[in-house]
Amino acid sequence: MKKLTIILLLFAFVYTPTGVFALEDAPISSAYIVIESSTGQVIAENNADERLGLASLTKIMLLLLIAEEINANRLCLTEEVKVSAHASSKTGSVIWLEPGEVMSVEDLVKSVVISSANDATVALAEFIGTTEEKFVALMNQKAYVLGMKNTNFTNAVGYDEPNHYSTARDVAIMSRALMREANYTIFADNMLTRLSSVRTGTERETQLVNTNNLITYYKGIEGIKTGTTDNAGFCLSASATRANMQLISVVMGCKDNFDRVDLSEKLLDFGFGGYVLHTPESQTAFPPLFVEGGITHELILEELTPPAIVLPRGRADSLKFEVYLPNEVTAPILKSQPIGTVTAKLDGEVVYESYIVAAHSVQKVTFWRILEGMVRCFFGV
Repeated sequence: MKKLTIILLLFAFVYTPTGVFALEDAPISSAYIVIESSTGQVIAENNADERLGLASLTKIMLLLLIAEEINANRLCLTEEVKVSAHASSKTGSVIWLEPGEVMSVEDLVKSVVISSANDATVALAEFIGTTEEKFVALMNQKAYVLGMKNTNFTNAVGYDEPNHYSTARDVAIMSRALMREANYTIFADNMLTRLSSVRTGTERETQLVNTNNLITYYKGIEGIKTGTTDNAGFCLSASATRANMQLISVVMGCKDNFDRVDLSEKLLDFGFGGYVLHTPESQTAFPPLFVEGGITHELILEELTPPAIVLPRGRADSLKFEVYLPNEVTAPILKSQPIGTVTAKLDGEVVYESYIVAAHSVQKVTFWRILEGMVRCFFGV
């Protein structure tokens, strides 16, 4: 009974998207998705499960693993990293690290977040995983844990390789995990920094430029990451928060920077303009249930806290609630044991379901409990 109760409680809330649309004026060839972060609900999507090159969106996984290492006290931003020949050999976006050069974790992270530096990425990957290959194994392991079903990493950087791929949905899952990570704040300032530098004040000072144009003007923008290669095209994962709702949009396979920024902005505008994050009030008018075979004959009920759900703007008052309860229950009953459900519908479509549970335990009546009761009654104890 206890095991069954625990399993049922794990599925206490069932979330159902209230409307998933493809934007009519979005490029047909592009893959995209926009989700609400706290619930994971999808608001709009197109080709979201198509396996594509993801370029430097790969580095979102690096940042997530770094945040977890810091959280576990296995990594500190002030630690110094000695750059390997392998890391210094990387091409593309780089900060021109030299073999044997020493740079702090903080400056390497800064270079990755702002400028997507490939050499800094590999230096960090090797520092955490000892080799890039072993770190890539950690990346794939984390992708599996997150439920990224259509993702495979073969390098830490995002270089085009046949078996290095992901999808817009999986990148959204990865981005959501990063933005909800307790140590996300260590990246927050850098994600919103347009221009900075490392080795500042030295002959080898190197400028860092953030290519996420949204950070310069979009209301509520928080990050996250751009990516560009010949195979992957122009990609962007972006996060923004307005009022109590955080949205994450992912676009992949765009033809140029303008398209990826324009489509990301449209996705975020679509979500903020058309939807709200709503927490329904708990339903409380539940009559006590008769308990068959219990030491008491009444069971008081309560609803678990309803989940927040994403609804079309202005439709919260249109929610219809349906209560499902048995006529009676049989002892024993455990506190918090699911007894019935509350289902909320919008235009006939289920948008969430939560459990009605026992507010207290009810033990089963036995001969010895009856005898105990008689003794207590007789002796007035």
